[in-house]
Amino acid sequence: MILKKIKNLVFLTSIVLLLGATQESTLLEGYYINGTEKVEIILKDSGEPGEKIILKFWLEKEVIPGVEFIKKSVSEDFVFVMKDKNYQNKLGTSLIISQDRKSFKIIDNNNNDLSNFYTFSGGPGWFKKLITLLVASALLFSFFQFYLKLNKVWKRRKILEVANSISIVASLLGFATLVPFLLNSLLITGDYASAAKYILGIILATVFTFISVGYFVDENRGLGFFTLLGRALKSEGKESGDLLSDMLRPKGARKIIEILEKLAAIDDDIAQEEIDLIKQFSDKWGIQVPDLKPGKPENVTNLVELKALVQSYLDEGPDTDVAEGLVDLINLMAEADDEVTEEEAMAVAEFTGMIAHYVSSEKGGDIEMYEVNIVPQGDEQMDAVHQLLPELDIVKDRGGQVFKVGKYFSEDYAEAVCKKYISLGLYSGTTKIKVDTEFAKV
Repeated sequence: MILKKIKNLVFLTSIVLLLGATQESTLLEGYYINGTEKVEIILKDSGEPGEKIILKFWLEKEVIPGVEFIKKSVSEDFVFVMKDKNYQNKLGTSLIISQDRKSFKIIDNNNNDLSNFYTFSGGPGWFKKLITLLVASALLFSFFQFYLKLNKVWKRRKILEVANSISIVASLLGFATLVPFLLNSLLITGDYASAAKYILGIILATVFTFISVGYFVDENRGLGFFTLLGRALKSEGKESGDLLSDMLRPKGARKIIEILEKLAAIDDDIAQEEIDLIKQFSDKWGIQVPDLKPGKPENVTNLVELKALVQSYLDEGPDTDVAEGLVDLINLMAEADDEVTEEEAMAVAEFTGMIAHYVSSEKGGDIEMYEVNIVPQGDEQMDAVHQLLPELDIVKDRGGQVFKVGKYFSEDYAEAVCKKYISLGLYSGTTKIKVDTEFAKV
């Protein structure tokens, strides 16, 4: 019902504007001269029978007082509106217009001449006509834009997520900006085309206000507008800094916090100092974290999963300065409780190597890595490796057949991987290799 009324309003406004545009002008629009004096006539709809006539007197004014050769063209406007079948302005002067509509003079309220006749010298140039046409077209497009915007959101006005996605503060600020301009256009400048655009903006702001407070959402039925308004303002107050926080926090900040959380639990014990460090950065970046408690964690960190998390963070392409800062942060985290366990030392060494590789990859060149190989001792071990690591293919290396498990940045980390397979009865070892940073895969 509301949308139908708005459509009718838009249609009627369009008709009124078109009718106003078809009225015959009393004076030809363009430039008039009286000796050396030049006047521009601008015709506008006054909202009353006839048109508003604006006399624009062009003058040469000194830019710097006393310096005559530095001047600029300025204009002084005098507005005449139809009143008692005459065009009059607020000073009591009137226009006397010739029958051919090509000349005029100005008289006072006692019919005394204040000027000689100004004679038509030419219409507005093609550029000004083009601008006028574009303005008229823009007004028409504004109606279509208004309808399309409103139609899109109106169909979804009952969806809670849509209501929450519209800023109530921005909708209310629309009134603060549009109403003064509307009053200025109606009462001072008489620019009714602009006034029509401002009216459309106010209608749109009104609809968006009702949608943004959830007025049309079914679950809010029975609640008053001001109750919903207060709730919407309170909710937006909590979210108002989200965009700014996202702009200020480093790229991948959430993953950095997640890395620190998992690193704290890698030794099967979370210290209060580690919790404090995590909270310090999560508060700084505006990131909510689970309620961590000192002692045994609910889930013990898997070193392989943590390595994958660090790699996924690096895959996002953080700034190299931030990545290098993460190295210091990881070391600080490991030393927060004044005790660096074997697991923490191994993780720090591996992650430091991963980040160093990421930073150095920008410069190119080679880096040293440690490759873990499994060397099967007979067909039985070869079948065991195929079952354990089905994604690996056997390759020939140094005259023998080996399974290449992976490349690692830390020798300690690589040795730990070897021990894992040795404990399963498989012969494995590490080899130091040089890898081109452009093609290194970790």
